[in-house]
Amino acid sequence: MQGKILKEAEYIKKDIPRLSKLNSEYVFSLVCYKYFYNGGELSHSDYINIFVDGKNDGGIDLIQVSEDNSNQSNLYLIQSKDIETVANYNDVIDILRKMHTTYNDFKNGFTGQYSKRLKEKFTEKLAEVEDVATVINLVVFLNSDISEERMETIEKKIDNEPFFEPYQISIFTRNNIEEQIESINSPKLYVEEAKIKISKEDKFIKYGENGLLVNIYASSIRDLYYKFRDKGLFEQNFRYFVKNKRIDDNIKDSLSKKRDKFWFLNNGMIIGCYDFQFDNEKVTAYKFSIINGCQTATLIGEYKGQNENEDFVIPCKFVKPDKNSTPEVFERFISEIAESSNSQKPISDRDLKSNKHEQRQLQRELRNHTPPIYLEIKRGESKKRSLQPWQYVINDGYGQLILSYFYQQPGTARNGKKKIFADEGIYSKIFKRKIDVNTVIDLLKLNQYYIDFLEKYIKQEQYTDVIQENVANNGRLIIIATIGFFIKYNRGVIDLKNIVKEDEWERELQKDNIKGKIFNQYDGDDFEDILNSLFLEIIQELADIYSRREDSYKTITNFFKVDRNYTKDILRHMKNRLIDIPTRKKLLDSYMQIFE
Repeated sequence: MQGKILKEAEYIKKDIPRLSKLNSEYVFSLVCYKYFYNGGELSHSDYINIFVDGKNDGGIDLIQVSEDNSNQSNLYLIQSKDIETVANYNDVIDILRKMHTTYNDFKNGFTGQYSKRLKEKFTEKLAEVEDVATVINLVVFLNSDISEERMETIEKKIDNEPFFEPYQISIFTRNNIEEQIESINSPKLYVEEAKIKISKEDKFIKYGENGLLVNIYASSIRDLYYKFRDKGLFEQNFRYFVKNKRIDDNIKDSLSKKRDKFWFLNNGMIIGCYDFQFDNEKVTAYKFSIINGCQTATLIGEYKGQNENEDFVIPCKFVKPDKNSTPEVFERFISEIAESSNSQKPISDRDLKSNKHEQRQLQRELRNHTPPIYLEIKRGESKKRSLQPWQYVINDGYGQLILSYFYQQPGTARNGKKKIFADEGIYSKIFKRKIDVNTVIDLLKLNQYYIDFLEKYIKQEQYTDVIQENVANNGRLIIIATIGFFIKYNRGVIDLKNIVKEDEWERELQKDNIKGKIFNQYDGDDFEDILNSLFLEIIQELADIYSRREDSYKTITNFFKVDRNYTKDILRHMKNRLIDIPTRKKLLDSYMQIFE
């Protein structure tokens, strides 16, 4: 490793001491995961949850599930190679073939030859996506540069292999990885200024002083891409370039064979800016970003092939708010246009909300508090490395915590992550509620305490019970919700007599009716010991419930993904075991002494 990648690898080892003895190949994998699939963040828990590299790993280093797309989930099978050179294009093809074989083996139940860790994690991830439409992604990271000619050979070979057809395949080289690190750590909000060539033969349409429709040249788009692709060009877009084989192939086919028809076949672009000026040959845009057309711009910028030098025009709208608008007005203006115009390719509901006023407002409110909390509402936003882990949260993770603790819906939080942004009712009650920052701080700390607990207890292998270990690894949101239940009970805002009236019980339980700090001013040296003991107690009870009904639930994932399982089975069990039995209630009270 070298340069930025080596620096990031060294930082991981320093920041997470338990990973300091990993070999360079393993750490390289984690650098790639951190910046491509985890927003520039990494914890030891991430390592536990996604890492499968080792003997008999089936050619897979990491396994990740993502729900970024509003219409589907993504299962990522990732292989990384910390190598200086790729000697032959078949080396890359062989990597992909091996992952393909492993995936098929697991789908067909032929798993005997694989490692225990791979079997556990692969089975767990497959269970997460079994009920939803899923794209299978084969991803290769190479810590080496590959010539354009060799990459074209690899891509043609992939296109000609029928068994690769079901997969979305991505190959990232050293340059791609370094650019991604840069875009995450030093993002630009927009391009300060650029001149964009327009077709002087064609007419233009103005909409007052705020809108302009012109034909711009593909060569100008390519120039913008090369100069500013990681310097703000796409920052106001809801999401960056996301590969989609069917759509990308159609655009590439048009670039290769139908450039004269591209104007008709493509939706064009929208560029949002603070200001623009134009004459007969160019538009000068100030503080601008492409808010619709990221896919087109990227594919034009990266295209190498037939008719590459043949220029053509694309319709493009330049839009700007009224003069002297505040940044908040600009954000709202761009958000409304982008949400209405992004229809060429499915994007996630989280992306659609990323520039909403309430997102920016919540972000500012948390950031301006002392101590500050940095809410990531969009991939690529940077944070100070001096922050404590609990001071940084992604907005979907924030939503999961709010749903679990306040609204007592850990199943929706865990398995319905898309609903946080797609369901307007759920979205509103999470992001439009009046917040008490002190409560949020304690909730984030509680979440981090559990993450630290996992790293301490799971890493040290204090669990000999497989079910308890699986509960611990998958039960974070259920456990946080259960603690919220105990706090609601202690504060007298729920009546346990109603637990037998299911609908009434759910309505009462899910009211947003607890505020203020979660933790009290307990100053004993055994604070974390008490909290960890509570975690262990809840885990043991959850494992007991699951063990009794394993035939019904089938997997831990199924057990945790439905709110009714929580309200009907789990909370009744907790009441019967930890509240109704006097000796157990006394034990629970000893744990709850650290809470308000």
